[in-house]
Amino acid sequence: MNLLRLAAALLLLPALGFAASGPRHPLPIAEVVSQSRSGAPPEQMIQRIQDSATTYALRGSDFAKLKAAGVPDPVLDYLQQSFVDHIDLLTRYWVLGGNLGGCDFCYPQPVDLETMQSGYAHVSATPPTRYILSRPPGTPDWVPYPPSHVGGTPLSVDEIVVMAHSAMTQDELVERVRGARLAHVVGVGGTGAVRTHPVAGLGGAELAGLEQRGVPASALDALQGQFLAQFIETERLRYQSRGKGPKR
Repeated sequence: MNLLRLAAALLLLPALGFAASGPRHPLPIAEVVSQSRSGAPPEQMIQRIQDSATTYALRGSDFAKLKAAGVPDPVLDYLQQSFVDHIDLLTRYWVLGGNLGGCDFCYPQPVDLETMQSGYAHVSATPPTRYILSRPPGTPDWVPYPPSHVGGTPLSVDEIVVMAHSAMTQDELVERVRGARLAHVVGVGGTGAVRTHPVAGLGGAELAGLEQRGVPASALDALQGQFLAQFIETERLRYQSRGKGPKR
């Protein structure tokens, strides 16, 4: 096993969530909200999520809903960063030919905040173990990968806010986001950067704040989907350029 595959294997261990007695169960998203409402400090909430080895597949508008439910900004940022870290792991294995096995809890858990449900047993979603050649296994259905627009016109988050207050309709705004190349949020550090974890250039608290700045839920969902799609493509290119496939 070469060093790259060894590093990937080490990163996989917390994602699998194994303890000495066996696999842990994902933490329901309802418990995260419940802890917030009970006044638990952010550090305690983050530790609880880490201990459960749970990652949530959150849409852009989900962060605004969680903030409205009382989830503090540091937790929102952690939820987004852990999601991005997990997508990075899935992309790495997809490029190098590995996988996370047949356990649903090893993948980002689908979420329905309208019913406060999470997990593949409670929320309808494509099973993460179903192999799809064109995308990393476990990538949420709502992430438009592979991206239809490889280039696209550069678009910043601040420009999205301006458009949200213009005469542009919501549908037009969503289409503009979906067809854009997001600026300053994807590929932070460059594709050749050496780092253990990628940086989420679009934070959870920032996504929640965009709703307060007038960006509609549909545009937030499009923004998160486009961000993740472009992030996957950036990481795919990075792993291919560095490893050029596994050295067996």
